[in-house]
Amino acid sequence: MQEKARKDFLPLVSKTWEFITWLTRISGMLLLLVAFLLLLGWPAAFFNRPALFIVVAILYYPALAFGVYSFFIYQKKIRKRTVRKIIVDAQGIHYERKDGSVDEILYSNLKSYSFSDEYDVSVSPVNKAYVLQIYENDKVKEVDFIGRDAGYTSCIGNLKALRRKYIQGITCFRPDLRINPLVYEVFYINPVDFTFDHKKFWTSLAQTFAIMVLCCLVLAAIMLVLVKWLF
Repeated sequence: MQEKARKDFLPLVSKTWEFITWLTRISGMLLLLVAFLLLLGWPAAFFNRPALFIVVAILYYPALAFGVYSFFIYQKKIRKRTVRKIIVDAQGIHYERKDGSVDEILYSNLKSYSFSDEYDVSVSPVNKAYVLQIYENDKVKEVDFIGRDAGYTSCIGNLKALRRKYIQGITCFRPDLRINPLVYEVFYINPVDFTFDHKKFWTSLAQTFAIMVLCCLVLAAIMLVLVKWLF
């Protein structure tokens, strides 16, 4: 039965989102160029006396050159760890990196672990979003579905599908693990067929928009009352 399930569980490979990738690259390069020009012209803008400018420049520009050099060395280092491809299959999730290495989180390595909510697979809020939490090799880990590498050289377009596939794989090959129902809720996953729950997504978005509009109206009313009271 398990072997048949593995054969039926077809691999899902990540797809690069070309438009967002190039938009991110161009925007990033423009921001870096603007930041560099501002840093380059900062002494001239604030120290207009020649003698003072020379003194500041002697200290400032070597430090700036060292900072720019360190930044490019760091970028070169992290780009070697760029994730070129993500594959979710019957074994687990695989991250193929630019340097030839492959990081994996296999279903067979997952272990039972009671998070604070007493589930083995849960979610954790990070930067106003949620990440999937699992317990592997005696460590609590977050499964990366960010979709951008450290160098911002590529953006993945089918992240939601990859995440759904991985969670589906947990239910298929590790039915002993307890999945927090919140996982399905925050990622808008239909637990029956593991499709994206568009209805729940748009309902949640509409509710958030309505709350924002209501807050703006309340704030505007308060400001109007204050203006009338003061004047």
